[in-house]
Amino acid sequence: MAQFLTEDEVRDADKIALGFNAKEKGIQQGTGQITTFNQLGIKGVSDKPDGWYIPDNKNAVAILLETKNSKEDIGTKKIVDEIKKNCQILIDAGWKKVVGILHNGYKTAGFLNNEPIDIPNEIQNKKYYIDLVNEQGIPTQKIYDVTRSINNNLHVNFGVKNLYHRMIFTACALVAQRYGARLESLKDRDFSMLHGQILST
Repeated sequence: MAQFLTEDEVRDADKIALGFNAKEKGIQQGTGQITTFNQLGIKGVSDKPDGWYIPDNKNAVAILLETKNSKEDIGTKKIVDEIKKNCQILIDAGWKKVVGILHNGYKTAGFLNNEPIDIPNEIQNKKYYIDLVNEQGIPTQKIYDVTRSINNNLHVNFGVKNLYHRMIFTACALVAQRYGARLESLKDRDFSMLHGQILST
């Protein structure tokens, strides 16, 4: 029979296994039960993750950990909803790739942007999860669909007739977004505001 592990024991072991006890420039990482998302820089959010690896670069992979004691069933809706709620906090704050890990010392469940992913039951170093996400390949069809949608919008809704101008505008928008322009916050605003935000970035 497996040895009973308290939630604290699981969390303490996971901190070391994940490497959340290191100091890295541009990264907030650690484990605990009293640190809030607000203290981690996400203003106005008092929820408390069990473990966190939050890069300053919102395009890099972020990792959240939720631990339970070894008798808890991590497959229950209540527990799954808990990790998904925490991951959604990061997603809503602008992180593009958020890995959620549920662990009770013996069993593990993983999520990428709140969609289930296969991960080993034994907790791995954070690099494993980062590499897993970054190696998932390029979704070429999705890129094509989004690019076509942008092109059509620029042509039909904003009157940008020249194909090369549309391509240049799209490329500039992607670069601006990569460097923190938060263009999604300009949804339903006029074209000149979007244009201005891209230029200033």
